[in-house]
Amino acid sequence: MIACFTALFAIVISSTINYTVSSTSQDNLDEDLLKDLQSSKIIEKQTKSNQVDAPAIANTTLHSTKFRRYDGVVIVTKVLWDKSAHIVAQMVCYLTHAYNDKMKYDIIVFTTIPWTQEKIDLVQIAAGGAKVTVVVEGPSLEEHLAAMSKEEVTMLRNRCSLENKTDEVLSWHHYCVEKGSKDRVSLGYGWQAEFRAYHIWKHQALKNYKYMMWLDSDCRVGKEWDRDPIEIMVENDLTLMYSGYPSGKFSDARTREKLKQVYNMTLCYTKQRNGELYGAMCEDRPNTPALIRQVDGSHHITNLDHYRKDVHQRFLKSFVGDYKFSRRFDDQIAVTIVAVMEQRLRNETSKLWHERSKNITLKIAHHSIYDAQPKEKSPVNKYNFFHSIKKEWPGLGERCGSFNDKK
Repeated sequence: MIACFTALFAIVISSTINYTVSSTSQDNLDEDLLKDLQSSKIIEKQTKSNQVDAPAIANTTLHSTKFRRYDGVVIVTKVLWDKSAHIVAQMVCYLTHAYNDKMKYDIIVFTTIPWTQEKIDLVQIAAGGAKVTVVVEGPSLEEHLAAMSKEEVTMLRNRCSLENKTDEVLSWHHYCVEKGSKDRVSLGYGWQAEFRAYHIWKHQALKNYKYMMWLDSDCRVGKEWDRDPIEIMVENDLTLMYSGYPSGKFSDARTREKLKQVYNMTLCYTKQRNGELYGAMCEDRPNTPALIRQVDGSHHITNLDHYRKDVHQRFLKSFVGDYKFSRRFDDQIAVTIVAVMEQRLRNETSKLWHERSKNITLKIAHHSIYDAQPKEKSPVNKYNFFHSIKKEWPGLGERCGSFNDKK
């Protein structure tokens, strides 16, 4: 996730996020489900949460020797401001050398604070011949605050420890905490979570695209891609492809109420089997403990047409609520829930794929691991990363060296 971002609208609720399996009776659960629930605490406690399932690839389109360019595809990331331009340029250069040289898919960088032209040009150079657009994604902080009531602003200032600092102006960089949450994050980070959970799907800048390949700005690709993830996504009519699962757990009574109100059913449980994600509804399994485990947010590919549907937009709007600058409900949860509910509404299976389990190895480094696999460590420092992989990757040093000096 990106370290700097902006506000979140989520209702003040009395229920809290729960990171343990609920105390609901486990009687009458099928053996496989019960075993999975019982082992989930241990797996995640030992940071082995991204175990790879055995490949399940029969009768599916997984790759071709020559990549084909598809219409309606865009590569997307999000930052707070242009001080992140150098990091974005590094990510774009790696991705271009690994894949986008062949495809020339458009690249959109969402930003909260406008960039200088010099910084835009830096990323454009890194992208080679692909089109780069830097988009200011929403209102300024001043505009957000102006639209809030006096009581809402007072509550926000108290959350940000400014109740006795009447002359200090709120900024995206103020760190704040809210009642019932352990997270202390900047307003900028809170906003990016809401933006990615709800606002991004119907943003004007994405209206002409159907498939979004998301990479966090601090991702780094470690090899040339020999399989085309977009081809796999399109030819198998997928709703979601993701790099890691599970990336945290979520159980919240208020969210279950919102699910019921919008979908007339409630997602209780998610599970990955044979590299494919599915969910169990509370109505189908009354004794199932509520435990929604999320896909990783650093990289995924989504079918925007599905996420734009009115039913999902109604849920996402309710999900983030109207309590500004909250961090309690974020993009990973939103991406997961909508994908699983879409699959259920369409009465389909095999539309949500885990990349590694389908033999799709993109080697995307994020937070010191590759493809969200805890056992596959990558160099921590971005300069060490560059120097360690350029030896075995022809042309990378010449192409991306200037984006990896110590600026």
